[in-house]
Amino acid sequence: MARIAKCRGDWFATTVSVAAVLAFGTYTASAQGLDLTDAEKTPAKCDTTYKVSDLVGYKAPKAKKPYHFEFSVPMFIPYIQALIYGAQLAAKDAGVTLTVDAGKGFMDPAAQITQLENALTHKPDAVLINPSDPDGMTPTIDEIIANGTPVFDVGTLSNSQKSLKVVQDDYGQGLIGAEAVAKLLPQGGPGILMGGPPNASWARRRVAGFLDGIKKHPNIKVIAVVSSDNAASDGITKFSNAAQANPKFDFIYVTGSFVLQPQSIPAEYHKAVYVAGSLTPVTLEALKEGSAASILPDFPISVGYIGVSLAVHKLNGDSVTQYNCAPSGAMFKADVNNPVWTEGSIMPADAVPAK
Repeated sequence: MARIAKCRGDWFATTVSVAAVLAFGTYTASAQGLDLTDAEKTPAKCDTTYKVSDLVGYKAPKAKKPYHFEFSVPMFIPYIQALIYGAQLAAKDAGVTLTVDAGKGFMDPAAQITQLENALTHKPDAVLINPSDPDGMTPTIDEIIANGTPVFDVGTLSNSQKSLKVVQDDYGQGLIGAEAVAKLLPQGGPGILMGGPPNASWARRRVAGFLDGIKKHPNIKVIAVVSSDNAASDGITKFSNAAQANPKFDFIYVTGSFVLQPQSIPAEYHKAVYVAGSLTPVTLEALKEGSAASILPDFPISVGYIGVSLAVHKLNGDSVTQYNCAPSGAMFKADVNNPVWTEGSIMPADAVPAK
């Protein structure tokens, strides 16, 4: 993908050994009512794991026929808009048509199913999906596949055993988040974990990874795990409630920055270090001016681009692995001018976001 610049030096500012964390055991208790499953408390079993160097010059193949792809998403948040942008770039490069439909949020899988069923009347050659609910969307996904149309989970996992996957290792990102907090707070301290939508697979797996990751650091404690929808107003309300109930904390870990943006945090809590998944223009600015201490990019533009590319490969008759994982890492203030982080995550200023 030519738009992603080559990294200089050691891009992986913070990495973590999954095996080392697992040696400390698996998190067995439920995370304040989330009832995390064994699968959610396990690293992704990636058939292919992309490195940042793999993204440099990655190019979609030319389609052998004028394929039509449908991309189903739960809502238009910055992360998903970047996914769609990457998918649109790949569609243009491959010579295929891409249409997008959206539901009404992560908490409403029925709306996404309805939109997807309507889109299927146009008989797409392949379906890309960012599922609102890993369980709720699975029967629909499996039915589409049974009817002969390949389906790719893009950016978020469903629990379908039949779909192909192009995602980040969310459990692994949670582990990296724990290591970032430990680096920033060598003395340790208590903190609040903003878990995001309680039914979203990406959020649940990041919670599981973070809780397992801090087992290596017994001086780091999570005093509250807060679930909320992706609406910013819901996030700040529930964070404020948790902060008032637990006023002494040294860090805030947010599974996805759009759940609780750093600039929205009340002034009395600004001393707490902020670590979050998802690099956006908002969190990039927060890193520059200091209201965010570390951001864990998801590379959504790259993920969307690869998703369409693999779908083209599949329809062209090429071999495609089932479980494909994007890079992971932690970004700090020193990394803000390195384009390897931004160009796979943040849309150009003149790009028109999907709505």
